[in-house]
Amino acid sequence: MEIAIEDFCEDIVGKAMRGLKQSDNEVAAVAGVPAKSVEAIRKGRGTEATVRAVAPQLNLDPDKLATSFLNQWRPQPHHVDGLFLSNTEYHDMRVNAYLIWDPNSRVGAIIDTGADASELLDHAKAIGVIVTHIFLTHTHNDHILDLDHVRGAFSEASVHVGSREPLPGAHGVEPGDQFSVGNLNITARLTWGHSAGGVTYVIDGLAKPVAFVGDAVFAGSMGGGMVSYEDALRTNREEILTLPDETILCPGHGPLTSVEEEKAHNPFF
Repeated sequence: MEIAIEDFCEDIVGKAMRGLKQSDNEVAAVAGVPAKSVEAIRKGRGTEATVRAVAPQLNLDPDKLATSFLNQWRPQPHHVDGLFLSNTEYHDMRVNAYLIWDPNSRVGAIIDTGADASELLDHAKAIGVIVTHIFLTHTHNDHILDLDHVRGAFSEASVHVGSREPLPGAHGVEPGDQFSVGNLNITARLTWGHSAGGVTYVIDGLAKPVAFVGDAVFAGSMGGGMVSYEDALRTNREEILTLPDETILCPGHGPLTSVEEEKAHNPFF
């Protein structure tokens, strides 16, 4: 199943305006365009010329934002043995959850649960994976809705979540914490801003490095920076975009991407 891009140009512009606390009139005045033209961009209309004029006022890359406006890019398909993605419906959107495992020992972990973890649990059973850990990137409801279901299926599995977003029965994760899942090594990085204590989990031991970024980064975009837009940008740059270019990024919404692709195509960076 091909997963749709989560954010388009209008979403990116809207997030940047909210993060910078800029109105249509304020952006228009500096960009030298009518306020109605900025409003049109936010509503998925407008022109490429307006997009390019508005981008610098929002600290967005004009070429990358124009590419988004013209729908000229999506990430290439990414496949790694030991990684399974489940994409489930949650109200008017779709949310990702993941199963990873060591292909040799068949020991694995679930990262987030999505709205319905049945597909993850069925896949683990079908390929004989024993889940020893449950890692949560953050505690927004769409990402943990089916946590009790997963706990019930793997009652011995330990649950881990960022220490800034505690959950009953879950172990608090600090930046730099490391975990072993079979022969896989997992390192936690603090990527907060979208949520109070968002965590990115970096996995070494598969054919390529993999990072589960939650809602910190989407393909060609990022989370809303609802707690701190400035810190969301900063931690994305420091903790995600400094990973090796070949690192596959597994977001909470939308398709898989990579560090290399986000450097080349994400207007926020």
